[in-house]
Amino acid sequence: MTGELDLRTPMPQSEEYYQALKMRHVPTVLLRFSGEYHGTGSKPTNFMRTQLYMMSWFQKYGGTPAPAATSGSN
Repeated sequence: MTGELDLRTPMPQSEEYYQALKMRHVPTVLLRFSGEYHGTGSKPTNFMRTQLYMMSWFQKYGGTPAPAATSGSN
């Protein structure tokens, strides 16, 4: 996920990283957010898309959830 106006990680750098992952056969997707900078929450719709995509990613690749903490444990 990257904003097309990102000054910290310019789009060409994001695209190179994406291509390197693809060449190594790592499951990957490059999501571009128009009108966004480094974060993707300037627009409520982009924030929602980010959250939904991350939830979907963790459901697919996240593995087994950690056990719930019990009360009183550190």
